[in-house]
Amino acid sequence: MVLAVWRPDLHRRCMTGRSDSKLQSRSMLPNDEKEILYVDDEATALKYFGQLFGTEFRISRAASGEEAWDYIRQNPDRIAVLITDQRMGPVSGVQLMERVRTCYPRIVRILITAYTQLDYAVKAVNEGGAFRYLTKPFDEQEMIGTLTRACEFHQLMVQRDRLMEEKLSVLHRLVVMDRIRGLVAAVTGMNGRVRGAWPALASYMAQSPVKERIKVQLDEIAELDLSALAKRETREMVDAITTLLKETVGVSTGDAPNVDAASIAREVAEAKKIELLQDDLDLAVTAKSPCPIESDAGMLKQLYEILLRRLSDVQDQPSKIDFSVHERADDVVIEARGSFRSLNEDQFASLFAAAIPIHKWPIGLDMDLLSAFLIAHHLGGRLRVEPQPPSGPGIKVTLPKTIPVVLKAAQIPTVQAEWFDAVYTCMEAWEQEIAE
Repeated sequence: MVLAVWRPDLHRRCMTGRSDSKLQSRSMLPNDEKEILYVDDEATALKYFGQLFGTEFRISRAASGEEAWDYIRQNPDRIAVLITDQRMGPVSGVQLMERVRTCYPRIVRILITAYTQLDYAVKAVNEGGAFRYLTKPFDEQEMIGTLTRACEFHQLMVQRDRLMEEKLSVLHRLVVMDRIRGLVAAVTGMNGRVRGAWPALASYMAQSPVKERIKVQLDEIAELDLSALAKRETREMVDAITTLLKETVGVSTGDAPNVDAASIAREVAEAKKIELLQDDLDLAVTAKSPCPIESDAGMLKQLYEILLRRLSDVQDQPSKIDFSVHERADDVVIEARGSFRSLNEDQFASLFAAAIPIHKWPIGLDMDLLSAFLIAHHLGGRLRVEPQPPSGPGIKVTLPKTIPVVLKAAQIPTVQAEWFDAVYTCMEAWEQEIAE
């Protein structure tokens, strides 16, 4: 049977040629678009339920559990109350309620049946999370009262969840601010040991995805009290800074002329090939020697390893990575590009885990890309993440053949006001986009 929405205003207009003023005023109620879905395999019961209660509520009807479930999945936000018969074909009322309880808990669930067995009532409450259990034949006024209270309960749940989301959103933004403050302190402490640390952080933040950064992780944050959250964030920030130092300063061999960028690329690729093949990834390398640049060989090797590791981590199907080093007149372009589909929001966001307080990223992803930004800027270059074809999905680094003298001369540069502006302007842009 095709699903039908009972529209009492249209019904009366067809029968009498006029509209009902009471119904017109009812259509102005804030929750008028919310529906009560009635499910029963008896055609007569469907017909008369709409006739009895259509003047008070917006009624939708389904003749089976399967039809009801399809309708719910297509219109989850329109349904306030589900009232279902128990005995219906392959999907019983309790089974339907259990599905709804799992996937759409805001929909209030009522079981109605002509049978009075206790086990139905127990299952309705324990498995389906029933708001009420009613028996046929039902009293019309009792049903109106039950549906009214169910609609009110639904509205309370919606308002509660909205308030909770607002509160958690504020908490989440405070966590983001604290993370950025910690990263700012970290890069300031690295001045003199990692060149261009501040511009590297500004570039990293500017490329990180706004929606994922601000998106509230309700389940995670709601489980933590403030002291537990502060402890966890502090511990993770200490681990992050330790990782940054290990993957930048810890691998440095010092600046040297005539470092063969292509030779190091082939060396890293050869060492990673077996590991990537085990992950169903074929690695193709294009790097022609000699490709001499002024660089830190230890950091350059680490940069290559990060690019390959990060790109291989975000793919989940057999594929290919093209790794290339191309020499140009004044610089060298390094690219790691995947031959797989565009990065989705979660994959892209995982590349910026330092600025996005999401605790459930796969182990091994956190912080790696920030290290790559720091190394690229330390060597006088820049890094760009390309999430989509034709230039991506991939990561592109451009390095000068000679490290700028100005960059090498600044051993412990004084923190400039414009550096703060560059970093925190990103945060102002985030807030503006969210407000819009």
